[in-house]
Amino acid sequence: MTLNTASASISSDGVALDFGIVVIGRNEGERLRDSLSSVQATTDAPIIYVDSRSKDNSVEIARSLGIETLVLSEDKAINASRARNEGARVLMGLFPNLQFLQFLDGDTALNEDWIVTAYKHLEDNAEVAYVCGQLREKNRDENIYRRLCDMEWRWEATENADPCSLGGIGMMRVSALTESGGYDETLIAGADPELYGRLVQSGWVLHVLDSAMGIHDSGMLSFRQWWVRAMKSGFSFANGQASGAWGRELRSVVIWGGILPLIAIMAAIGMNVWFLGLLLLFPLNTFRIWVSPVKNEFSQYDRFLYAAACMGMKIPQSVGISKFYWRSYTKQTTSVIQYK
Repeated sequence: MTLNTASASISSDGVALDFGIVVIGRNEGERLRDSLSSVQATTDAPIIYVDSRSKDNSVEIARSLGIETLVLSEDKAINASRARNEGARVLMGLFPNLQFLQFLDGDTALNEDWIVTAYKHLEDNAEVAYVCGQLREKNRDENIYRRLCDMEWRWEATENADPCSLGGIGMMRVSALTESGGYDETLIAGADPELYGRLVQSGWVLHVLDSAMGIHDSGMLSFRQWWVRAMKSGFSFANGQASGAWGRELRSVVIWGGILPLIAIMAAIGMNVWFLGLLLLFPLNTFRIWVSPVKNEFSQYDRFLYAAACMGMKIPQSVGISKFYWRSYTKQTTSVIQYK
């Protein structure tokens, strides 16, 4: 594999930024073209695209843009954790003096100002291991699923971020990544908060900025995609439990998506149909979330939609949790859950 060994830098106000960019993806197609093109328009830093054995033309798209591409072998489990680790190892091997790595998913176009903003923030704050900004969803008003994604991507700017609230897109300090041992490649979901949790335990901090980071393209067009994505998040909650990540979220799904409906239905069958009234707790909690300060920068309609989705997704999330434990019990080979 050969990469451009020119200085991995861009200049802003005379400041040289030494870093690399790891883009990962699977079956992203034209979304990947937009993602890689946005990076190339921003910086001449070394870029590697790591492909999780796409069945579409993603690899050809990356190579047509002159991006060095690594296709994961099939001798080990294929997941985002392994893709990020292998991409990082390649760049760090070729450029031993890299200070920072920007991780990017192939369905996200990077904002032109983000690299400079993130780099300078890490440079000025030596205790910060990872920094991310704000994502927006492409065509967020096209349907309710994209609108929900757009609200999900909006994080509160903070200097003490909860590891469980962050995604995989952001800039990471190389020393923090290497000291931590990188992403846990045994986790096919939930690997990001697991790593961030270890970083925090080691004394690092995680920052969320109020700066635009990029435009995400979920490709969400149908209820089925929303269901599978919610199921994947439930799988993530269970998958990350060994590290202590997402414990609160796991308990919430077990109660709302499993225990409460089961009690209501079994009691209604065995004792009295009025026990189905317990299910009224779902709309009551939806109302509680709606009138809370959560996502208060959005309209009343958006906030109601978000509240309804928070409760509605408990069911597919509980299916995802069950799927995780069934796979573990039957010792099935764990594969990535894809909604697109």
